[in-house]
Amino acid sequence: MYFDYFNVLVFAAVGFVFVFANMIIGSVIRPKRKTEQGREVYECGEETLGETWVKFDIRYYTVALVYVIFAVEIAFLFPWAIVLKESFAGTGAAQGTGIGAFALVEGVLFIVVLFLGLAYVWAKGDLDWVLSYQGGDYAGRSDRSRKLPSVEEIRAAAEAASTEAEETDEGGEEAVA
Repeated sequence: MYFDYFNVLVFAAVGFVFVFANMIIGSVIRPKRKTEQGREVYECGEETLGETWVKFDIRYYTVALVYVIFAVEIAFLFPWAIVLKESFAGTGAAQGTGIGAFALVEGVLFIVVLFLGLAYVWAKGDLDWVLSYQGGDYAGRSDRSRKLPSVEEIRAAAEAASTEAEETDEGGEEAVA
């Protein structure tokens, strides 16, 4: 009984050592980028346009998720094909049950649902990788920068708000907390 616990302990210890050893080896081997140019964010050697913390287009994730969904569902067809073959042959787990026609109908229905899902996604346009852009031209970083208010402007706005609040209190109206 204790031997089973020992196996788990050894497996966990080897796993932890493997993870941390690879992290230490990676920190020693990888190049150190100390210059400003070495710290720039890049993608496949291309220079970054705009800010680096951009929101990625949702179409990438949509297409990736659609692929994963269909790939997983199509993977279910392989065991179904084996069971279908055995059910028509009358061997294996389906021996003597007569479920061959039922298994065939279930599989065809599954494929039809997959096809309808693919047709829906295709008709909706989620599989179109390149869509036409309806927005304006790229403005660059300097045109998009927003001027923050100065301390004096913030104080003036706060004084104006407090003056307005005092005037409404004097007029007999209740003050809102």
